[in-house]
Amino acid sequence: MTSAILGKSLRDRRRGAMGYGLGLVALAVWLGVLFPVMRESEDFISFMDNLPSQMMATFGIDSATFLSAAGFLTSYLYSLFAPVLILFFVINAAASEIMAEERDGLMDMLLSNPVSRTRVFLEKAAGVGVAALALVAVLTAALVVVNPIFDLSLSVKGLLAVGLSLWLLGLLFGALTLVAGTFSGRSVVAGGVAGSIAFLAWFITGFADLYSPLENIKGASPFTWYQEPQPLTEGVTAGHLWLAITAVVLLASATFLFRRRDIATERAVLPASRVGRRPGKRRRRSPRAVWLLTGSFRKTIWDRRRSVWGWGGGLGLLTLVMFSAWPALAADAEALAGLITSLPREVFAMFGMSNPEAIVTAAGFISSRTYQAIGPILIVMFAVRGVSMAMVREEDSGVFDLLLAVPTSTRRIIAGKALGVVFSTVVVVAILTVAALLGDSVWETELGIGRILAAGAGLGLLGLFFGGLTMAIWAVGGSAFGAARITAVVAMATFLLNGLGALSDVMEPLRVISPFYWYFGDAPPLAKGFEPTYYLLLAGAVLTGWLAVNLMERRDLTV
Repeated sequence: MTSAILGKSLRDRRRGAMGYGLGLVALAVWLGVLFPVMRESEDFISFMDNLPSQMMATFGIDSATFLSAAGFLTSYLYSLFAPVLILFFVINAAASEIMAEERDGLMDMLLSNPVSRTRVFLEKAAGVGVAALALVAVLTAALVVVNPIFDLSLSVKGLLAVGLSLWLLGLLFGALTLVAGTFSGRSVVAGGVAGSIAFLAWFITGFADLYSPLENIKGASPFTWYQEPQPLTEGVTAGHLWLAITAVVLLASATFLFRRRDIATERAVLPASRVGRRPGKRRRRSPRAVWLLTGSFRKTIWDRRRSVWGWGGGLGLLTLVMFSAWPALAADAEALAGLITSLPREVFAMFGMSNPEAIVTAAGFISSRTYQAIGPILIVMFAVRGVSMAMVREEDSGVFDLLLAVPTSTRRIIAGKALGVVFSTVVVVAILTVAALLGDSVWETELGIGRILAAGAGLGLLGLFFGGLTMAIWAVGGSAFGAARITAVVAMATFLLNGLGALSDVMEPLRVISPFYWYFGDAPPLAKGFEPTYYLLLAGAVLTGWLAVNLMERRDLTV
């Protein structure tokens, strides 16, 4: 197999892979710094022996191995952050490689060359797999370097085994994305199906100890194959084989579907109401395309309509899971309080929690995942990705030139797209908020409507702040400047600054410049109302958006 298509796929993924790779390296180093602190905490070591395993499972922790470096990294890195980053990268890349190109009409041109469909499909799939392998290799190399520095006592064999397991997990859900995409022909549907199944599999594996009915189906979850037994200590296991076999079967199915798929550009370009209609038959309604061309605001909303439900639904499900887990933990509040006091504060600071004692409350526990760990990551990614898709990529592909050829001002086009991103982000947060209100009512946590609405507002403003920052960076440097990657680095740096500032007297004064401090403060978002610092997030989003609009009026967009 020649490598022309494979090379193109890798070039398209190189910038995104670099950003994700830097994030994984930063996580590896940060966790390497934290483990010695935990290992030296005598209170924590003496407490772990009597802690209920169900409680630890809710936090993704295996109490039997947590006191070792392998158990610690498995719980915090390989059970949560690494899979989230790898799966997000792979699912997005797989959807973009096939379905997005078909949507844009590029697949027709590629398949018009003397090249088989099977070769095109497999080379593109291989490009996604190789890029994911590079990410896993970077993470593994970082841990190999960190290992002797902090005396983690990790075996190279174990690191390679867990890296292989992580890569195979990514390949499995990447192949699942391709199956859903080649069946439906829609990139958003493909990503939504793969993301939903990934979340369901994670929930089954992580909460099987808390909900006994899940024990019967836990063995069928890809996350169970990925995590049990721990490859970091056990090496290559049967789970690797199950992941590999499933990935191959899914890839073969996707190839079969792609070879028989009708890829016709005119079906995507011409309105469905025009296809097969007899001449002279009166059209009852205007084509959808006419409505789309009435403004950049509507077009941006239309482009994000499916992803809004996917991202919002995922966050809503996570919220309901956290609400449903609280009654079981509240029944053993003493053990939960003991866990919090025994863990070093550095562990909680990594997740933006400068007041860990608050986790013994419903507001603190539910905030710990939904509003302080996973939620902020996803909302920031959604807003930044929205700006990237609506503006940065359109300039890079030349679409922006065509858009500006119509008699509409640059200011109006940019403002419309920005408002479309804002509206989409608000809808995602609204879905999360509705789920929180439902959870508060069903499980009687008594958080109150006001605090839930305020926490959602702060989360949305945090995402819009970084979305506005992406716009401003793009307006200054253009599409080749890497606005999304620069924003990701700034987000990670300010997130760590907030956590470290809560621990260090030297760095504490610097916390005030972190947007995460403006949102988190020193109390869980669900334990407080609308904070004055939220206005800083609002002002930052408005200012950066206004700056971007004005700078774009002076930009030369000639290609």
